[in-house]
Amino acid sequence: MSLYNQPMIKTVLIFIALVISAPALEIIQKPIHFSEHRQQLTLEYIREHYGLSPKDITIDPRIIVVHFTAIPTLQGSFEAFDGEELPSSRKDISTKSATANVSVQYLVDRDGTVYQLMPDNWMARHVIGLNYSSIGIENVGTLGDLTEAQLKANIGLIREIKKSYPAVDYLIGHSEYRCFETTPFWLEKDRSYRTEKSDPGEAFMQGLRDALPAFKKAPCR
Repeated sequence: MSLYNQPMIKTVLIFIALVISAPALEIIQKPIHFSEHRQQLTLEYIREHYGLSPKDITIDPRIIVVHFTAIPTLQGSFEAFDGEELPSSRKDISTKSATANVSVQYLVDRDGTVYQLMPDNWMARHVIGLNYSSIGIENVGTLGDLTEAQLKANIGLIREIKKSYPAVDYLIGHSEYRCFETTPFWLEKDRSYRTEKSDPGEAFMQGLRDALPAFKKAPCR
């Protein structure tokens, strides 16, 4: 006697067909200015903060870091990353010899539209200590007001990143970055260079983890 009846086989086949036919996540290219000058500023950051002297700014990502922009609009969020040099208003993260502006690989609007701002294997400045091993995802908005559309888009984007970079095995919120200080991923040399972060919020991260259980959590105590 067959282990599977015809209704069960039909259900399985329908599920497989839906998975195969599911549209790929649309990622819109919206590049920030990242000239040779900005690349040189990034190399200066790597030398100053990490004590490394690479020839270029390519990275081997292992971590995905999820953020919110704390800016209510897509345009305002984009403009925050577009300038090549750190504005004078960012005194919290300014240093004498590393003036590269903050940057991130992906930006997700409130309706779930995903924008790629720079190559995901170029180092972006979005998280202290872990830039050299991480891909950043910024979400337009602030604590407690990120949308279901953004959550769904983040889930899809993270799955796409994993396909391209199988070695990426950690998924963390920006608020958890200091949990890596005792790991080999942590490179920041300046012990006084830290900021307190709350993004993207516990509820948003829990939604991601529920949907993406295979990823490792930050090694927090």
